[in-house]
Amino acid sequence: VLSDVFNKQTSVFDFIREKDRFLHVPYHSFDGYIRLLNEAAINPHVKSIKTTLYRLAKDSKVISALICAAQNGKNVTVVIELFARFDEESNIKWSKKMQDAGVKVIFGIEGLKIHSKITHIKFASGQDIACVSSGNFHEGNASAYTDMLLFTAKRNITEEFSSLSRNRIASQNSRNFWSLQTR
Repeated sequence: VLSDVFNKQTSVFDFIREKDRFLHVPYHSFDGYIRLLNEAAINPHVKSIKTTLYRLAKDSKVISALICAAQNGKNVTVVIELFARFDEESNIKWSKKMQDAGVKVIFGIEGLKIHSKITHIKFASGQDIACVSSGNFHEGNASAYTDMLLFTAKRNITEEFSSLSRNRIASQNSRNFWSLQTR
């Protein structure tokens, strides 16, 4: 595993705002993503965290950070895929635990399979941060499978993530997301 540059930073938020950051797991440590969530959970300037989840580790640090954020007064919304093959029971268990802690849990969107992995962290200042991943936000899988995570503070991307969570997930309205499309 390459050096964990995320954990060498005073603020992972400032580190990402300097320029886009990229993790290639398992060659880089997945701890950078966990650090992002943990920092967001306790930062007084973070207003909300919205994320999509597909598969989760047995003792998920991702879920622990999201629950901590909700307990700290953040608006936390999770879209979780209940039909993640072989992980249905685990995802139902985690969903209940998150709901009990005050996390708003959305069970997918009818007719769509939620397989995207995105996280949007909204700040009072408007300097939002987003992460998109080719792999699950699952620390166990991150040590075994090759996946990529992109962290960005680029406004055009974070605004589309915000709009995606607000419009597509909440009301399922149709909208083009130009910055998020691959061409």
